[in-house]
Amino acid sequence: MALQMRRRVAFYPCSGTDFETPLAILNGSVDEVIFCDIKGATRKIPTGDQYPKASFIAGDVREIVETLPEIYALFYRRDSNGEGGSGVFVLGDSFLPLILSRFNPAGGIIVTDGSNSRGGNFKKMIRRNGLQKHGFKFSPHLDQPYLDSHSLWIISAVPYS
Repeated sequence: MALQMRRRVAFYPCSGTDFETPLAILNGSVDEVIFCDIKGATRKIPTGDQYPKASFIAGDVREIVETLPEIYALFYRRDSNGEGGSGVFVLGDSFLPLILSRFNPAGGIIVTDGSNSRGGNFKKMIRRNGLQKHGFKFSPHLDQPYLDSHSLWIISAVPYS
């Protein structure tokens, strides 16, 4: 009997029409990317063998999050609290636990530029000694291939007890 590998799903809340670059960045790390935005997709999501499977959910992320499947990665960038931004503090203490509740029990990664961070969580997550909060240990991944090219950090998120 063959062992089945867990599918690695990434979730990109408040994505707007930012599809192609995230798919390229996450290629090889995840099998599927679920994009979500309240405005709906205004442009076709790229498909093909060079990308992970992609899907789009139109709606308020605060209502959608509890319907998500198990996720391995949170991808989050270029959001703000100002005009045109979501106003959702994805990395803040009121919303982050909702995302973490959907994480794989073994943990996963957060790929982010720190957008809409609240309470200093992002700055603490990328410190050498990281951050312990909400039942997870957050720390910068040893390899940071997107920091120079896209200003994106890879943060390990591992459950602790």
